[in-house]
Amino acid sequence: MSLVTATAIWPIAAIAQSKAIAKIAIIGSLNQTAINVFKDGLREFGFVEGETIIILGSPASAASPEEVSKSVSNFISQKIDLIFASGAVAGRTAKAATSTLPIVCLTGDLVGAGLVQSLASPGGNITGISILTAEASAKRLELLKLLIPGLERVAAFYNVADPTAGLSLKPTEAAAKELQLTVEALGVRGESDFRNAFAAAIAARAQAIALTSNPLFDIAGSQIAELALQNKLATISFADSFPKVGGLVSYGPNIMGSYRRAAYFVSRILRGDKPENLPVEQPAKYNLGINLNTARALDISVPKGLLAFADEVIE
Repeated sequence: MSLVTATAIWPIAAIAQSKAIAKIAIIGSLNQTAINVFKDGLREFGFVEGETIIILGSPASAASPEEVSKSVSNFISQKIDLIFASGAVAGRTAKAATSTLPIVCLTGDLVGAGLVQSLASPGGNITGISILTAEASAKRLELLKLLIPGLERVAAFYNVADPTAGLSLKPTEAAAKELQLTVEALGVRGESDFRNAFAAAIAARAQAIALTSNPLFDIAGSQIAELALQNKLATISFADSFPKVGGLVSYGPNIMGSYRRAAYFVSRILRGDKPENLPVEQPAKYNLGINLNTARALDISVPKGLLAFADEVIE
């Protein structure tokens, strides 16, 4: 059944059977664009802000567990009906705060983060989308090797404030070992740390930067792309938005598409389904994006075969 058909079958009147207006709290690391896409997705399923739903929450670039915990407590006191959590920190904090409120979470690995029992049978009060970008770690390093002949040393940025950062960092380190690359793991806590992180990468003689899977690196894509150019370092991200804001290359799922898809889970739950009965979804495809302008600025010659394989080429 297509999503369009499903929307038509579920009567909008069903919303009023339980509550006229539902309150949805948004927590975690996400920007305004992601919030808008999420709202657009809800609208497609008949949930319009100010008419059938109220959305609480605002953009946050780097949400620490303490900050998220305060937000969750505040939202719960406002008698919300559902939590949408972006990132593992938000998901785990929300799970610790309530075992009864439904939670829809978008993060790298819901199972690995301890948020659900399994993809097919989530159990408990959480479901959502597991984008599993860490599984593409090896491919991202392979792409860097194609772009930089003689590549030997790579710096991997990870979010120190995220207790689940290892879910992305460890696969990157394992892939580097297989590819005979040396990885320098560099932790950051927020956007103010990026300049020092690039300086540390230069000091470690890194020839490129690999961004591990974390919402922070998607939100701060423009700043990272600018610093990468200033420091003449090829940089690859999991986020498909990265080349659009000047980054060299990305390989991963459609992040904004995943935010839109999260609205499907919310709509199902608001219409009466339980999170435990909604299997966690995974992206069906990873996309390759390349910014040729950035490649030229870095004096990198992109192989024609790689360009032919790319889903998006920015010139």
